[in-house]
Amino acid sequence: MPNDPQTEARLRAAKFVAHNIPLAPGFSTRPGEPLIGESPRTQAIHDALRLFMPGGVQGKTAVDLGCLEGGLTYELWQAGLDVLGVEVREDNLERCRLVREWFGAHERMDFVQADVRQFQPARAFDVVLCSGLLYHLDDPAAYIGQLGGLTAPGGLLYLDTHVAPEDVEMAECEYRDYLSPLKTGERNGLPVRWREYAEDVTQAESSIGNTVSLWLDVASHVDLLLHAGFDRVFEMHGYFGPREMALKRRYARRYWVALKHA
Repeated sequence: MPNDPQTEARLRAAKFVAHNIPLAPGFSTRPGEPLIGESPRTQAIHDALRLFMPGGVQGKTAVDLGCLEGGLTYELWQAGLDVLGVEVREDNLERCRLVREWFGAHERMDFVQADVRQFQPARAFDVVLCSGLLYHLDDPAAYIGQLGGLTAPGGLLYLDTHVAPEDVEMAECEYRDYLSPLKTGERNGLPVRWREYAEDVTQAESSIGNTVSLWLDVASHVDLLLHAGFDRVFEMHGYFGPREMALKRRYARRYWVALKHA
């Protein structure tokens, strides 16, 4: 039953650490923090749906890979998609399910416990959300290939990830002390460049099963996306005002939309 007192009590007692999801006027999962829908990153996702799916999203399916506490899963559901959140940590899933229970959203919002690398759904999705995930993997090139298989013909991949800075950008990069020198090699039959990143596995949002992740450079991301079956790749800007590129260099972050023709 949506909005029942027992679920409210459990939500108030739950310790959400990442996503501030609005539940009712004056009631959210992380009081005092900005709501997840107010984040520029979330606004970019909604813009991508509006701009690249002009026919609307009603009746279409989505997957939120590595969904943490379900904040972006909730945003996709609110946008009108039938959405599945994939999360490996049980404590995160408990919070996801509480949100679903609160809204009575069992028909159009679901969650599954799985490592995204082993996630093999019965069918592909119209919208694939890979936000804050790719840079926690030790073989992101291989996973971009999996993203191609998860995205249905005519579908959209939204990719929000850290990237390996160029040498001239390292001095202003927030993560320079945790990144290796640039390395080169071959992945999926393509030449790629990356930096190794030392994971802090004590953090709730860190990697699963690996202490070192790989951050691909910008060109490698684009080449691998096209190789994975996407026909067009767009980079999104305009969410942080003037000096946005300086901010993106500082945090070594990019937002891409990759499209597959029907």
